[in-house]
Amino acid sequence: MIAGMSASFVAKAETGIGVSVGKPFWGLDVAHNGFRMNVSLDDQFGIGANKTFAVSGTPMYLFIGGQYVDRNQHYVALTPGIGAEFRVKPVGFYVDLTPAIYLDELDVELEARAGIKVYF
Repeated sequence: MIAGMSASFVAKAETGIGVSVGKPFWGLDVAHNGFRMNVSLDDQFGIGANKTFAVSGTPMYLFIGGQYVDRNQHYVALTPGIGAEFRVKPVGFYVDLTPAIYLDELDVELEARAGIKVYF
Protein backbone atom coordinates (compact mmCIF):
# COMPACT_ATOMS: atom_id res chain seq x y z
CA MET A 1 0.00 0.00 0.00
CA ILE A 2 2.79 2.44 0.88
CA ALA A 3 4.60 1.64 -2.38
CA GLY A 4 1.44 2.44 -4.35
CA MET A 5 0.97 5.73 -2.51
CA SER A 6 4.57 6.78 -3.07
CA ALA A 7 4.31 5.91 -6.77
CA SER A 8 1.35 8.26 -7.15
CA PHE A 9 3.31 11.09 -5.52
CA VAL A 10 6.25 10.52 -7.89
CA ALA A 11 4.07 10.64 -11.05
CA LYS A 12 5.38 13.34 -13.35
CA ALA A 13 2.99 16.05 -14.50
CA GLU A 14 2.99 16.61 -18.25
CA THR A 15 2.60 20.23 -19.30
CA GLY A 16 2.91 21.66 -22.81
CA ILE A 17 2.68 25.16 -24.25
CA GLY A 18 2.41 25.97 -27.94
CA VAL A 19 0.54 27.55 -30.81
CA SER A 20 -2.14 26.33 -33.20
CA VAL A 21 -3.73 27.38 -36.47
CA GLY A 22 -7.09 26.42 -37.91
CA LYS A 23 -10.77 27.04 -37.70
CA PRO A 24 -12.39 28.83 -35.84
CA PHE A 25 -9.28 30.69 -34.56
CA TRP A 26 -5.52 30.53 -34.19
CA GLY A 27 -3.76 31.10 -30.92
CA LEU A 28 -2.05 29.83 -27.79
CA ASP A 29 -2.48 26.25 -26.53
CA VAL A 30 -1.77 24.98 -23.02
CA ALA A 31 -2.03 21.30 -22.07
CA HIS A 32 -1.70 19.68 -18.65
CA ASN A 33 -2.33 15.99 -17.91
CA GLY A 34 -5.04 15.50 -20.54
CA PHE A 35 -6.72 18.89 -20.13
CA ARG A 36 -6.24 21.48 -22.88
CA MET A 37 -7.07 25.16 -23.18
CA ASN A 38 -6.92 27.33 -26.31
CA VAL A 39 -7.00 31.12 -26.39
CA SER A 40 -7.37 33.14 -29.58
CA LEU A 41 -4.55 35.48 -30.56
CA ASP A 42 -6.28 36.82 -33.67
CA ASP A 43 -8.35 40.02 -33.83
CA GLN A 44 -11.52 38.49 -32.29
CA PHE A 45 -11.83 36.72 -28.94
CA GLY A 46 -12.11 32.95 -28.66
CA ILE A 47 -11.47 30.43 -25.89
CA GLY A 48 -11.84 26.67 -25.73
CA ALA A 49 -11.20 23.85 -23.27
CA ASN A 50 -11.38 20.08 -23.54
CA LYS A 51 -10.36 16.79 -21.98
CA THR A 52 -8.45 14.23 -24.04
CA PHE A 53 -8.66 10.45 -23.75
CA ALA A 54 -5.76 8.45 -25.21
CA VAL A 55 -6.40 5.53 -27.55
CA SER A 56 -4.07 2.91 -26.07
CA GLY A 57 -1.02 2.02 -28.15
CA THR A 58 -1.58 4.72 -30.79
CA PRO A 59 -0.81 8.44 -31.18
CA MET A 60 -4.58 9.05 -31.46
CA TYR A 61 -6.94 10.46 -28.86
CA LEU A 62 -10.58 11.40 -28.46
CA PHE A 63 -11.66 14.64 -26.83
CA ILE A 64 -14.75 16.42 -25.55
CA GLY A 65 -15.08 20.05 -24.57
CA GLY A 66 -16.49 23.38 -25.52
CA GLN A 67 -15.58 26.75 -26.95
CA TYR A 68 -16.75 30.32 -27.06
CA VAL A 69 -15.99 32.21 -30.26
CA ASP A 70 -16.81 35.91 -30.61
CA ARG A 71 -17.72 35.98 -34.31
CA ASN A 72 -20.62 37.40 -36.32
CA GLN A 73 -22.72 34.24 -36.26
CA HIS A 74 -21.31 31.45 -34.02
CA TYR A 75 -20.62 31.73 -30.32
CA VAL A 76 -20.96 28.73 -27.97
CA ALA A 77 -20.17 25.19 -29.15
CA LEU A 78 -19.82 21.66 -27.85
CA THR A 79 -16.66 20.19 -29.37
CA PRO A 80 -16.31 16.40 -29.47
CA GLY A 81 -13.57 15.15 -31.73
CA ILE A 82 -10.62 13.01 -32.67
CA GLY A 83 -6.96 13.89 -32.98
CA ALA A 84 -3.43 12.57 -33.20
CA GLU A 85 -0.18 13.82 -31.70
CA PHE A 86 3.28 12.87 -32.88
CA ARG A 87 6.12 13.53 -30.46
CA VAL A 88 9.85 13.92 -30.71
CA LYS A 89 10.69 14.87 -27.13
CA PRO A 90 10.20 17.56 -25.97
CA VAL A 91 8.11 18.71 -29.00
CA GLY A 92 4.69 17.44 -30.05
CA PHE A 93 2.88 18.13 -33.34
CA TYR A 94 -0.88 17.51 -33.36
CA VAL A 95 -3.97 17.68 -35.57
CA ASP A 96 -7.60 17.77 -34.38
CA LEU A 97 -10.87 17.30 -36.23
CA THR A 98 -14.21 18.16 -34.64
CA PRO A 99 -17.82 18.53 -35.71
CA ALA A 100 -18.46 21.64 -33.57
CA ILE A 101 -22.07 21.76 -32.44
CA TYR A 102 -23.01 25.44 -32.08
CA LEU A 103 -25.72 25.56 -29.44
CA ASP A 104 -26.86 29.12 -30.09
CA GLU A 105 -27.82 28.31 -33.71
CA LEU A 106 -28.20 24.52 -33.60
CA ASP A 107 -25.65 24.32 -36.38
CA VAL A 108 -22.82 21.80 -36.93
CA GLU A 109 -19.55 22.84 -38.58
CA LEU A 110 -16.55 20.66 -39.31
CA GLU A 111 -13.50 22.37 -37.80
CA ALA A 112 -9.83 21.42 -37.86
CA ARG A 113 -6.75 22.62 -36.05
CA ALA A 114 -3.03 21.85 -36.18
CA GLY A 115 -0.43 22.89 -33.69
CA ILE A 116 2.90 22.40 -32.06
CA LYS A 117 3.69 22.25 -28.33
CA VAL A 118 6.83 22.11 -26.23
CA TYR A 119 6.50 19.85 -23.18
CA PHE A 120 8.32 20.27 -19.90
